[in-house]
Amino acid sequence: MSFRWFGIIWCLVFCSCLTNEAPPTADRGILSAESYLSVQTKTLELKGEWEYYPGLLISPSEFETLNTTREPHFFQIPGIWSDSFLNRGFLAGDGYATFSLKVKHGLQGVPLSLKVPEMETAYNLFIDGVKISSNGVVSNSYQTGKPEYRPRIVDFFPKENQTSIVLQISNYHHRKGGPAQAIILGRTSDIHNKYEFEILRDMLLVGSILFMGIYHLFLYWNRKKDPFTYWFALTCILVALRVFITGNKYIIQLYPNLSWEIHLKLSYLSFFLITPIFSRYVYLLFKSYFSRRVYEFLKYLGFAFCFIVLVTRSSFYTYLMVPFQVFTLLGAAYTFFVISRAIRDSLPGSKIFFLSFAIFIASFVNDILVNNLIIYGPLTIHFGIFTMFFVQSVYIARNFSKGFVEAENLAVELSEKNQTLQRVQNQLTELNERLETRVKDKTEELQGKLDQIGKDMRLAKSIIQSVTKLPDVAPYLKVDILYKPIAEVGGDIFFVKRIQDFYYRFFLGDATGHGLQAALYSMMIQSEFERVSAVAMRPNDLLFYMNQHFYDKNADLQIYFPALSMDFDFHQGILRYAGGGVQNQFHLKKNGSLAILENTGPIIGILEHYRYGIFESKVESGDRIFLFTDGLFEELNESDGAQALEDLLEVIQNTNTLPFSEVVPTIQNLLFQKMNKSQWKDDATLILIEIT
Repeated sequence: MSFRWFGIIWCLVFCSCLTNEAPPTADRGILSAESYLSVQTKTLELKGEWEYYPGLLISPSEFETLNTTREPHFFQIPGIWSDSFLNRGFLAGDGYATFSLKVKHGLQGVPLSLKVPEMETAYNLFIDGVKISSNGVVSNSYQTGKPEYRPRIVDFFPKENQTSIVLQISNYHHRKGGPAQAIILGRTSDIHNKYEFEILRDMLLVGSILFMGIYHLFLYWNRKKDPFTYWFALTCILVALRVFITGNKYIIQLYPNLSWEIHLKLSYLSFFLITPIFSRYVYLLFKSYFSRRVYEFLKYLGFAFCFIVLVTRSSFYTYLMVPFQVFTLLGAAYTFFVISRAIRDSLPGSKIFFLSFAIFIASFVNDILVNNLIIYGPLTIHFGIFTMFFVQSVYIARNFSKGFVEAENLAVELSEKNQTLQRVQNQLTELNERLETRVKDKTEELQGKLDQIGKDMRLAKSIIQSVTKLPDVAPYLKVDILYKPIAEVGGDIFFVKRIQDFYYRFFLGDATGHGLQAALYSMMIQSEFERVSAVAMRPNDLLFYMNQHFYDKNADLQIYFPALSMDFDFHQGILRYAGGGVQNQFHLKKNGSLAILENTGPIIGILEHYRYGIFESKVESGDRIFLFTDGLFEELNESDGAQALEDLLEVIQNTNTLPFSEVVPTIQNLLFQKMNKSQWKDDATLILIEIT
């Protein structure tokens, strides 16, 4: 539905740019517009061939004498007189000239107005011989010329059916010189209404985009784990500032004494900063697809352009506009390539991002071509900016809403599982109490009670299987598990928990004993894991809280067990590991090199207030991590545990070139061959993780 609405809006925008009658243009210094301006509400851009006197500043009173002595040239307006950079270098736009036009409007006695845009970079405007507007100081030398940008609306009362317009322009401060934009003529009410509509449009645009920026700043303030909202907010604020600085130059109306040089620097900086800041937003949004080297190139080159603007004069840095536009379009082309890859992989939100970005770039290219006088048409960047940033705001809001819904569902699921575990714990406690009081007197009921225990064991097994069920770890990981308890319920216990879409936690412990005792301990461990996992930010914090709990609450039961915890943060591509009383684990990298994940503290429940260490390592696609308990390898050499661990490492390294699905079965077969057995004497667990 959103795609339909955007299509309808853009059709209306472009249809509004069409007119039933083509406006007239000037021909050899004369513009005949009587029939065109006879219709109310029409305004006319004074385009076409104006009389042109380069290198002369002619007053209106001098024209009659001049026309008899010198044949005029003709100049196409809008246009610029700038020479090639190769011919005149940084003086290509310097110069001065006079332009003249006679407008036949047929509106004698009707109040008329001219909407005079900025000229490059100073002008004097005469109507029927009377000077009615000026910007800066027009001069035939750099020393006395003064630039200024201040768009104006000039009202006048024509005494005849035609009006003579004389325009003097000089430029010594900009790469472009001359009337780069057209003056607009119309009835006074129509010109003012059109200007007021532009103000309303711009203020709505500025307000909307600025509000989006402030809103996403607060989102980042309350949730710093999603930094792309911060860069999107900066981009919104920067775009709102640019709309305020350019166009109708509202900043000049608020600060009339602002110097032309500062105003121009702000105009260029507000444009040059958009590319490195917005590229940071896109990079964070599509980090798995966006090359970091390309991002660094866009960032540093974009800031280099800004630095040149800050330290040089306008006669130099205005030549950077075209190279920067080319640089921006190259960055946009790469962004399209990144988004197309995301669409290929069906990344949520990538299609709507592609649509909004395409609309924005299309409007951006249109305005580049119009401003460089390559094509003539309406400026559409306002609509492109609003469309893109509105769609991006909706996209970010939808992601946040989705995250909240998933968090609520996980909370409900966790609560239900805790309640189930509590009921099972109560049942087991009640069963143990009955067995202790009646075992001596009711020997004949022993077999029945044993059957009941067996039933409960199967229930405990099914519960443990449910709590150890793997969540969806795609697209970041692939996981395969070898779990071989020697009883219905073993002492080995593991959990895999998705903390966030990009953050996963693995836990592996080895509780004491087998059967009922192991089931009870395992459920106690699972219950405590679920409780503290929500507050433990890092794996060593998780071990710290679990250690403190079992030390304080279960000291009389003497529950001690080795355990390890491992977190994967795919925003940063980091593995975080902490181990308590476990043997070294293995990180087999894609290139075949081996990293040892060493133990970082004692077993759980033995020392009070112990702070476990943490190990961090970068992970890449193709890396494999092997997590296991000591039952997996101890039988390889029961007299020498270190040698047994080395034998296990040799078996694991022999699977380096195997496909993921064949690694665990191959390890099991090779271990049985080395032990010359077909089963283990102790609980054995192996968790294989591959980064995808």
